[in-house]
Amino acid sequence: MPTKATWVSAQEAAQILTANTDHVISADYVFLLAKKKKKIAYRAVDGRTNEYNRRDCERYIVRRRDTPRVRPRPSTRKEKPLHSSS
Repeated sequence: MPTKATWVSAQEAAQILTANTDHVISADYVFLLAKKKKKIAYRAVDGRTNEYNRRDCERYIVRRRDTPRVRPRPSTRKEKPLHSSS
């Protein structure tokens, strides 16, 4: 049986994300994660306020910009064929 989703404010979501990472996350960044990057589910309360899914906030970990990626980006360069000398 599915559980009922728990919704939190942007400030609470920012506090949860800050606790999961090693740096401070702002409420504006929570909005960006939800609206633009689609990483956190949200719902509109009124024309100005959103609520964010607590479970998504607890599961998502924000990586600092200066830390290396877990999976390197794929190379856009094409491999040059090896030339055989005959």
